[in-house]
Amino acid sequence: MADKKESHPKSQASSKGFLAILLWPFARLFKALHKHWISYITGYVLRDRDRIYSVKFVWYGDSVYLHPMIWGSLLLYLLAKSTWVAPGYLLLAWFAALFVCYLTIMYNFNIIKISVLGVGLVALFGLAYISTVEWSWNPFFSFAQHLKGLGADVSPGFYIASMYVFIALIASEVIWAWLFHRVEIDESYVYEHQFLTTSTREPIFARGLRRETKDILELLLLGAADIRHRTKNGYKRFKNVPFASLWLGTAIDGLLDYRRPGQIELERGEQDAMDDARISDAMHDDDHDHDDHDDDHDDHDDGHDEDHDDHDDI
Repeated sequence: MADKKESHPKSQASSKGFLAILLWPFARLFKALHKHWISYITGYVLRDRDRIYSVKFVWYGDSVYLHPMIWGSLLLYLLAKSTWVAPGYLLLAWFAALFVCYLTIMYNFNIIKISVLGVGLVALFGLAYISTVEWSWNPFFSFAQHLKGLGADVSPGFYIASMYVFIALIASEVIWAWLFHRVEIDESYVYEHQFLTTSTREPIFARGLRRETKDILELLLLGAADIRHRTKNGYKRFKNVPFASLWLGTAIDGLLDYRRPGQIELERGEQDAMDDARISDAMHDDDHDHDDHDDDHDDHDDGHDEDHDDHDDI
């Protein structure tokens, strides 16, 4: 029985070792993919509890803002299959989404333009509903008759086909950005990597790093912003950095809030001193409570002795 009990842990250890050997290539592959691919695509921040050390990202061309046409087309396909919404309104929504995406590419929208655009889209869909359902009237009757005469028809499969087109477009944009638009920023330098071309390192002159959110539509669609830094030859801009207006932008701000190692050590020392003071105060309070308890016990003993003496006198 003892031999069987001893062999059981050995068999578990050998099985764990075999599993580790089996999974080791996959772990190495995932680590390599994260280091050279995933960290740039998703935006990676290297930090500890004191400060941020580096930020990785890629920057894109303007066509990246067409990504709503992928998941939007899929949603419209599901609605078309369910027949909950009339096909004409679904097609109108598809063209409206494409219109907004191209406006994002062509122009910069501030809060006033965003408000006007929102009111315009609501008015468009409201007028389409009222004119066709409530009034049975179409203000663009001749144009509608022209489209009807073309015999154009949209089936639910149209949305899936368009989704495939935009998937290919966005996938090519992502691959191109990773190949030629990889950037890493640390406390002193900006590194640029281009596949089979070059890798450069530029110092950040006088902390000359700045991020700009110029377009609210870009913020709404991708959380994007532009990052600009000074070089010895002037300024260089990285356009359309995803999440640079959100958590990645906060990390970049923390990276710009540079604190030297001496300052960090000083802050750590002050924090440790405060913690030590709290601990010593707590221990002092415990000792004080213990002394008070001893004094009360002595007083009780003295009173007992006095009562005993009184008893002897009697």
